[in-house]
Amino acid sequence: MRCGWMTISRFWCALVVMTVLLACASLAIASDTKVLWESREQFVKIESQDALKDKPKLPNEHPADISQERLGEILSAIELTTAENKKPVPLFTKSSLENLVPLLQDGLRQASANEDVTFAVIGLYTSAYGFAKSPRVVSGRVFYQGGKLNLIIGKAQELVNERQDRRLYPFTPGSRRYPTEEKFTLLPQPGQMALTMVRQDWVSFDNNWKPVVVAAPVVEKGGEQAAQPSAINKLFSSKSGKVAERLNVLKELRDKGVITEEEYRGKRLTILNEL
Repeated sequence: MRCGWMTISRFWCALVVMTVLLACASLAIASDTKVLWESREQFVKIESQDALKDKPKLPNEHPADISQERLGEILSAIELTTAENKKPVPLFTKSSLENLVPLLQDGLRQASANEDVTFAVIGLYTSAYGFAKSPRVVSGRVFYQGGKLNLIIGKAQELVNERQDRRLYPFTPGSRRYPTEEKFTLLPQPGQMALTMVRQDWVSFDNNWKPVVVAAPVVEKGGEQAAQPSAINKLFSSKSGKVAERLNVLKELRDKGVITEEEYRGKRLTILNEL
């Protein structure tokens, strides 16, 4: 009987030790991550870079200062096909880019040579048949290396189940080490040059890349306006100085606590809609 109690005691002691070690490991990982923005399940973070399998880590060329206009042009130029939709569609929605681009610019400016910028953003997308809109997530990893802006996608327009526990089903960013198991393929828009499709989930843009001129943005019936280079040019153009000034003032009010985050985002969209 005594031996049985001793065995049980040892088991619980081992369990407590394992729990403490896991908690410490989680804290250590968390300490290496800087959260730039978090809204429920969405985020933009600066994290330690990963490495290709059986290869040493190569330092990123960070901090990197890339204009919002160029980031918007690049991200809006990426299309994809999925298992349910063989027709190429834009990877991001227009409203997703409005939120994501400034944060990615900030992240690339702050990241060090051994850090990447990761993100997860949710947008409303039409179904393959165009009948309904549904929330879908795009997650990825961004870094500047070898004179190129690299984007690795982890989740590509995956349907969001709000009942799922994100600790068990996280919005994982892309990885250099392991190609994604998701069934999608990134594609450049027709006529795109000076980019490299490293893998089906990894694309890089060099400094000579230029967007294809699009006559007008296309709005799908019942869906959200897809991001197009011409729309992004207008949104992040240096000619929109007055708008940029108002956005800066709005950000200062938010940073000083004069207005809430929700008020900030609502007013920001109002200003952007005036473009």
